[in-house]
Amino acid sequence: MIDLSDGLSTDLGHLCNQSGVGAMIEASRIPLAKIVVRHRQFLRDVPLRYALHGGEDYELLFAVPSRLSQRVPKQIDGLPIHKIGWITRSTGVWLLDGQKKQRLHSGGFDHFAR
Repeated sequence: MIDLSDGLSTDLGHLCNQSGVGAMIEASRIPLAKIVVRHRQFLRDVPLRYALHGGEDYELLFAVPSRLSQRVPKQIDGLPIHKIGWITRSTGVWLLDGQKKQRLHSGGFDHFAR
């Protein structure tokens, strides 16, 4: 489990790297902030980009073994739980957007960048 304060693409990469695994996430399953969707005409980038690389979301990202996935509740304390993908044995983080599969590179906040 990790918080998403540095962005989904960055923090998912950290989770996978530390665990020695990869991930496949589905663009259509990623929840978008209502404010981003409501004001998309004023934003210079698409809502999915903000969902992947924006930070300070104050959300938690976690993984469970597939054999236990049925035990994950649909919500916790009234907050919905979203299944956005799955863990893979091979390393690397991938994004499925319709039929298009692409490597998802870290695009969130990097504490050590200059």
